[in-house]
Amino acid sequence: MKKPEFIPKLGQIQSCVIPQIKQALGPLFFATSLGRKKGNVINNGSFAYVATHHKNLLVTCHHVWNGFLNERKKIPNLQLCGCFDDKTPIPFCTLPDGTANKPIDQDKQMDIAVFDMKPFEHYVKDKNFFFPNHVPESMVNINDVIAIIGCPGKQRIDLGHAVGWGRQPYIGFVSEIIGFKIKVDFTRMMSFNRELTINPTDKDPATTGTSGCPCFVFRSNYKPYLIGFVTEHHIQFKNEVQITCSNCVNEDGTLKSPMSFC
Repeated sequence: MKKPEFIPKLGQIQSCVIPQIKQALGPLFFATSLGRKKGNVINNGSFAYVATHHKNLLVTCHHVWNGFLNERKKIPNLQLCGCFDDKTPIPFCTLPDGTANKPIDQDKQMDIAVFDMKPFEHYVKDKNFFFPNHVPESMVNINDVIAIIGCPGKQRIDLGHAVGWGRQPYIGFVSEIIGFKIKVDFTRMMSFNRELTINPTDKDPATTGTSGCPCFVFRSNYKPYLIGFVTEHHIQFKNEVQITCSNCVNEDGTLKSPMSFC
């Protein structure tokens, strides 16, 4: 494989890239109760804050949203919650007025679900909403450096009085681009820890819970551009992830057809 033209320095990533992207995401989790903290979370994913010229959006995976709906059939009191202000979990399956929340659009093939954040804007004033990759500087090429940051369940802190979440960055290189799918290879770049490496004997990959998290391309100026969302975090137990291109999101929050990327 051709050697990348740009090899980033981990120190520069930590000081320049991570501070810009760490407020561009958060955890979505399935909770049986908001009153009882310990042991009430049964699963989680991640989400990305996305901006268009008309809306602020929350983007996560189709399988995260529909996984919650399927679990709620078994556990009627189950809630899907988001940590928007990093302090208080907010029910996201219902709107503040008590009505059911529904995505603006969703697509199973691209594994994306998009929600309007206007009802929750009070909680996200200090968050970074990134525009999808529509400008030349954010176009993606093979061997580009990619920063991924998510909320893996392995870093959930389950205390008696609260539940905490860690944000974990991973750095890799684009290895393949096919239609709306981008594959990112982590074998040629040391991440901030080695937990991305998949062990086939593990019950769950270390990245479980990062589905829906944002992915950014950056080059020698270390300026990040949103280019996608993690949709498959362990591809046949290889040390790579698959992401869906962020330019699948239209200005109004609807999604392009997967066929438009062919």
